[in-house]
Amino acid sequence: MHCRSVTVVLLLTALNLAQAEISLKKKHHHKHHHKHHEESPAESPKVAEGKKDEPKKEEQILGKMKTLEKELAKKEEAVKGVVTKGRIEVNGPLPANFAERFSQGVGKASGADPSEVKIIETNPVSGSGDVVEVVFEAPADVVKAVEDQAADPDSKLATGNLKEFLVAKEAAEATPVQEKGIDVDTEMPYGELEPFGREDTAQELTESSIKESDEMVDQLERAEVAEEKRAVFRALTRLRGAAITSFDGVARSQTGNIDEYNKTHKWRKTHPLHHLADEESDISKWAFPDNADF
Repeated sequence: MHCRSVTVVLLLTALNLAQAEISLKKKHHHKHHHKHHEESPAESPKVAEGKKDEPKKEEQILGKMKTLEKELAKKEEAVKGVVTKGRIEVNGPLPANFAERFSQGVGKASGADPSEVKIIETNPVSGSGDVVEVVFEAPADVVKAVEDQAADPDSKLATGNLKEFLVAKEAAEATPVQEKGIDVDTEMPYGELEPFGREDTAQELTESSIKESDEMVDQLERAEVAEEKRAVFRALTRLRGAAITSFDGVARSQTGNIDEYNKTHKWRKTHPLHHLADEESDISKWAFPDNADF
C-alpha cells in the first residue's frame, strides 16, 4: 500500500512538472513571437522549428505518463492477489462463531470470497475494557478495504452483520434509566472485573480438564502395570520354589532306589564265581594223591 501511494505521488508530480514545462515553453515562444513581430514581419526559422517541436515533446510526455499508468495498473493487479495480514479492533466478548460471521461480513462488504478471509488470532487489548484486536489474513485489496471500512460507521462492513462489533454502543443502552428519572448504577461493586463466562476462560478450563483426565488415566495405567508385574513375579517365584522342591524330592527318591536295589540284589549271588583257590584248597587231592608213586 505504501508503494502504491508513493507511485501515485510520483505520477502526480511528473504530471505537474510536465504541465509547468509546457506552459513555460508556450510563454517563452509567445514572447519571441511578439518580439519578432515588432522587429520584422517575417518569422525566423528557429521559431518555426520550436513550434514544430512542441507537439512532439507533448506527445513524448503524454506517452511517458501512459506508460507509468500501465505499470501502476500492473503493480496493483499483482498486489491484489498477495495475501497479507490486517488488524482491526472490535467490541468484545467475541462469540464462538465470530470467525464465520467475520468472513461472511467481509465478503459482503468487499465482494471477496469468504473462504479467502481467515482469522489468525484474537487478543484482548489491555486497558481498553472489552476491546479485542483481531488479526486476519486476506488479499491485499481486501485487507485495505476492511481496515478503511472498520473506521467508518456508515460503511457496508459496519452496517452489516458485524455492526455490534464495530459500532460503539450508545450511552442510553449502557446505562438504563428508571421511569422516575433516577439513573441506575450498574457498576460492579468490586472494581474492574472480567465478565463472567468469557469464551477464553471456558477454553482454558476445558483444556485443563482434558489434560488432568488424561494424566489420571495414564497414572491408573501405570499403577495397573506395576501391580501386574508384582503379581506375576510373585507367582513365578512360588512356581520356581515348588519346582525346585519337587525336583529335589525326585532326585533323592531316585538315589534311594539305587541304594535299595544295590542292597537287595548282589551280583555274585546270581552269578557265582569259580575261584581257582577254592578248587585247589583240598591238598589231599592234588598234593598227596592215592595213586602217587613214592
